Amino acid sequence: MPTHKKPESERFKGLAKYAEYLLARAVVSLLQRLPIGFAFRLGRGIGWLAWQTMKRRRATVRKNLEIVSAWLADGEESGWRKTDGECEPHEPLVSPCVSRVNMSGHEGAVTTHRQKVVQEPSESKSPPSARRHSLPLESQIREVFQRGGANLFAGFTFNRMTPAQVERHIRVEGLDQLKAALAEGRGAIILLAHMGPWEALTQLPGLARKHGIEVPFGAMYRPLNNAYLDDWFKTQREGQGTRLFSRRDGFHKPVDFLRSGGMLGILADQKMREGPKVPYFGAVTPTSPVPGLFQRRSGAPVLAVSIETLGASRWQIDIRKVEWPTEIAAKDRETPARVCNQAVQAAVARSPLDAFWLHKRF
Repeated sequence: MPTHKKPESERFKGLAKYAEYLLARAVVSLLQRLPIGFAFRLGRGIGWLAWQTMKRRRATVRKNLEIVSAWLADGEESGWRKTDGECEPHEPLVSPCVSRVNMSGHEGAVTTHRQKVVQEPSESKSPPSARRHSLPLESQIREVFQRGGANLFAGFTFNRMTPAQVERHIRVEGLDQLKAALAEGRGAIILLAHMGPWEALTQLPGLARKHGIEVPFGAMYRPLNNAYLDDWFKTQREGQGTRLFSRRDGFHKPVDFLRSGGMLGILADQKMREGPKVPYFGAVTPTSPVPGLFQRRSGAPVLAVSIETLGASRWQIDIRKVEWPTEIAAKDRETPARVCNQAVQAAVARSPLDAFWLHKRF
């Protein structure tokens, strides 16, 4: 029987899959035990090596950054009216307004949306996220590789940390907006992007409890093509207080989870083959309708999350409320997809070099 016609229970098991599972588990377990500072530096080093050797990936990153930079420069499809020092929304999006983005080196700096910016003196006492620097495109490409490596390796380390240890490296802004959203009693949909050490987001339940937010946390995920590895992954996540949902669970289970007051994280920037075609950084692309469908069924408020590198082994998570349209036609999937894309754009625009651009996103 051809492999693709076998049931998943058979297709994703076997001796080869078990050997793959043992190897992956050994590597991940080792990475989880690395000191975070060492993991960060090791990741940057491996990222630099990948930048040196992976020419095709460099071309992919370059194309993605060119599209993002063009959007940031003109803002025509972004939903924001960009000026030299401020931005105003054409329609409700994410508040407060994001007028500057991080296109700097890993020590953390923020530039305006414009390509050319005035560089402030290096002795400025403002925090890293408030300084303005610019990098040439080729330097940005290298930084995407290095920052991606650092975020990946450091992210594994967070799995072994307590909430108190995590707070030494991650600052969380916007918990008041999350509390206000949850106070409505309809749960909350959290729009996530592939940016920063997204493995650190598994610590959100613990961090939320530390700040008095006692609600269940769940996440949508794509099952791994290895049954042994998938079971281990789910056990780890659920041990940290995160309930996982996938397409195998159908539509109603995650919606019921929201209606019971839970927070549900959804990676909303995934490349899709099908879905409503709406702009994302100016490029019209198929977009997942899932966040919009879940919001329609549950009435849950929607928030967007960004993760920004502030410095060596230091990040900031920002949680921002998405102003959801009050009236959307029952069969309208384009408007929710557009609003979600605009919210994710604003999140990624806070620190574009922290996003994962190593695949053909557009």
